[in-house]
Amino acid sequence: MEDLDKTKSLLDQLNVGIITYLGKKNGVCKVDLDQRTPADRHAVLMWEQRNTCFLPEDLKNFYLTTDGYKLTWCVKMDNGPIPLGKLHINKLSQLTRIGGSIAPSHVNPTLADLDGDSDTEDPVSGQEKPTFDNRCKVFELDPCDGYGRVCLVYKESRTGMSYFDANEIFDGKYTSELVRFGGNEPRVEIWFLDRALRWHFLSDSFVAYYRLLLMHMGLPQWQYALTDIGLSQQAQQWFNMYAPTRLELDRESMCDPHTLPSIPKSGSVLDIGKVFKGKTDKKKPASSSQPNAANAKKKTVITSAKSQQVSGLRTSASTSQLPNKITK
Repeated sequence: MEDLDKTKSLLDQLNVGIITYLGKKNGVCKVDLDQRTPADRHAVLMWEQRNTCFLPEDLKNFYLTTDGYKLTWCVKMDNGPIPLGKLHINKLSQLTRIGGSIAPSHVNPTLADLDGDSDTEDPVSGQEKPTFDNRCKVFELDPCDGYGRVCLVYKESRTGMSYFDANEIFDGKYTSELVRFGGNEPRVEIWFLDRALRWHFLSDSFVAYYRLLLMHMGLPQWQYALTDIGLSQQAQQWFNMYAPTRLELDRESMCDPHTLPSIPKSGSVLDIGKVFKGKTDKKKPASSSQPNAANAKKKTVITSAKSQQVSGLRTSASTSQLPNKITK
């Protein structure tokens, strides 16, 4: 029981009050956090041995606190609540490798065969892009419901063996594979792989990515806000409703500061109170009929003026004939 209470308090610290924050948002409902027990330390060691790389310290501490993470929330609509936000990090058992070897033939190609000369830099961050071959180790952190993948990327260390004692390597404390990928201090980055297999840099550590995940509240396709592709129109509307400030900050981080004044504001501003109010009262048709009524009055005034002129002529003509009749 004490372990469960300790785990719950640690999860509350990890959430940084996001559940309370979402609960105060207009239209948000069913904020659900999946309570998970910590990963076993032996399971962490087995993962490191099986993949011949050490987990970064921040990610290891995360898994020793909770085995993965899942927080979902919905919005109220006329036909009932619909799921919208999702904050997700795979369990340790689901932290599986992507790619890793080049196919010996063209019959069964792998992701590594698609690399070619892809040793280029990310146009936004300037970071060297990952590869699917043996120069990198790529593990899936979040499948993103099919619109991409958030990946934990190990890059090959270029410092050689200067940081390690050769005796430790020969004694079996470190293998050559562990040394290649940084040993106890691996060079780890978080990247987003879109559906076109293009890489987009997100952060240089797991802690930095976790902060981004919380700040974007798990809104749909939020990773695209940090890429040169940008958000879809529907995702942008959700951002305008629930995280407009975050959307502007993402745009500023993606653009040159000198070009910021020329950037137009995001889409149309939505009134959240009206969106979730339900059916609005129909007062606009009445107001739209007022100009027609005014025009009708103007028309009646014009027609009455004409009729007065015609009637005036008739009355003058009739009065001019009266003396003649009387004299007769």
